[in-house]
Amino acid sequence: MKHFTLKFSVAFCFVALMFAAFSTSSCKKDKTCHGTVKVIDTAGVPVANAIVKLAAPSVNGDVVYTETSDGSGNAEFEVKLPAIFDVTATKATFPPGFVGKGVLRLDEPGKTGDVTVTIK
Repeated sequence: MKHFTLKFSVAFCFVALMFAAFSTSSCKKDKTCHGTVKVIDTAGVPVANAIVKLAAPSVNGDVVYTETSDGSGNAEFEVKLPAIFDVTATKATFPPGFVGKGVLRLDEPGKTGDVTVTIK
């Protein structure tokens, strides 16, 4: 009986130690907000090399991020603080006044938000 109790105690301590090791991770959680803006034209074709601007009001002035869309029309953003951004997309080779607008919600750290903007 003594031998069984000793094995049980060792097994219990091992399980408790493993539970503590995995449940109290010292890794920092991702506090960055990730966003993707897909830029398309009125025909639904992705627009490469469009200038995509995110803007949000802040107590210290407007927060602005700018990226260029890739070949598939996507512009990727990583922002430090959660916010709701006004999105503006323009393309230099499109006629003047052609612009795409939208809203991108990046209000949960560690999660990705996305929006599709049509330039017209």
